[in-house]
Amino acid sequence: MNLKHYILGMIGLCCMNGCSLMGPIDELKPEYVLDDRTLITDAASAEIAVGGIYASWRNYSGIYNAMFMRSGVLKSSSVNGAASFASGSILDDNFVVSETYTQLYYVVNQANSVLAALQDGRSIRGLSEEMRRNYIKEAKFNRALVHFMLLRLYGEFWKPDSRYGVVLYEEPVRGNIPKARASVADCYALIVSDLEEASDLPVKTASGRPVMYMANGLSAKGFLAKVRLSQGEYKEAYRLVSEVLEEGKAQGIVLEKNYGDVFASFDNSELLFYPYTMNNQQKVTSNWYDWKGGAGKTLTMIAEAHPGDRRYQWAFTKPVNPVYQMNKYQMNDQIENRPGNSLYMLRLSELYFIQAEAGLRKGILTPEQVRGLLAPLMKRAGFDDGYLKQVKDADLLMEIFDQKYLELFGENFEEWFDMVRYHALDGVDWQARKYVTAWSGGGILPLPRMALSGNNLLEQNP
Repeated sequence: MNLKHYILGMIGLCCMNGCSLMGPIDELKPEYVLDDRTLITDAASAEIAVGGIYASWRNYSGIYNAMFMRSGVLKSSSVNGAASFASGSILDDNFVVSETYTQLYYVVNQANSVLAALQDGRSIRGLSEEMRRNYIKEAKFNRALVHFMLLRLYGEFWKPDSRYGVVLYEEPVRGNIPKARASVADCYALIVSDLEEASDLPVKTASGRPVMYMANGLSAKGFLAKVRLSQGEYKEAYRLVSEVLEEGKAQGIVLEKNYGDVFASFDNSELLFYPYTMNNQQKVTSNWYDWKGGAGKTLTMIAEAHPGDRRYQWAFTKPVNPVYQMNKYQMNDQIENRPGNSLYMLRLSELYFIQAEAGLRKGILTPEQVRGLLAPLMKRAGFDDGYLKQVKDADLLMEIFDQKYLELFGENFEEWFDMVRYHALDGVDWQARKYVTAWSGGGILPLPRMALSGNNLLEQNP
């Protein structure tokens, strides 16, 4: 008898004996079988499960180099499939396209598994009702961020009336069940609902400082402002930024005086959200950000058009560790007295640019008021007080794009989503400006071939 038959035989024997010794077999719940009810049994396992949602963000790494190639921040990359992003010839079997899609939905499933366990009404040992509600809000916060990322990568996020949204999941996926794409409007409705529910989460503190590697009301409102900007809800985006700036100031969340200090330590006053992970996964490795090829063409062009900018100059001076050629990611466990790095997904400075653009597009702010709003960022970047006064009112919107690009390049590829929005809203021809080699697919990725083959209700992007 081989091992397989032996195991099956023993299982059969246990089943026959089980009926008389332990009761009906369908009532047995072995402790080693984890489902949404047994995953969280007490306060400690609830905390671990929620922490697992944050840790799962680290799994989608290849998209960073690929999107930096696409937006012209990075000149070259050894990541499989990234070269296609620079040329714009991105096919549905591209490795990064498939990997990112799968890994992001993995985060969604992690969040939904936690939600299923916490929302079923049963009591959980040692877990207060307040903590249960907060964990639910944290899970929804993360689910919203992933759905928003999926929508902007794979859907027509700039068109509220488009049917080309993404597949939405509000429950754990336990099998290959075909499901159609939601409309863009329905995607935004769920994303907004989840973030609004998380908007009253308290800000955790450690040693008197805000802890920004976990969800809180400030980060939820900050991301909601990004969502509203993408929707074209400029008045709401403006209002939300105003609230974050005011409430954040009371929490010590203010702009760092020096740009480099934002990347010198996690204990800085500007971070609004960076996912917490553990040990070696905490750092951004040199394989992810191999800048030996130098800055990309678009970044170089924008920097050369703004010679007074210190951000670009600072970022590409030689750091302590010669492996890196961009200072934003010099924090590394291998360098003495430097912490491991993490993903900067939202900084306060980005909200200034969101408010400036929203205020200008909606007419909430005059051009002169926009200049005043951005003055602290311009000063920190190295420009003199009169720099923005030289920018014509008609060119101010494009100046906001360029300055935001210089502020955030190499962080979370927000510059690409801005390119897509400016193209859709203002008709900016990025190819004619030589910012991109080719503009294809409306600026979004194709749905991966493997997803289409496994879901007959899924419709490819036009």
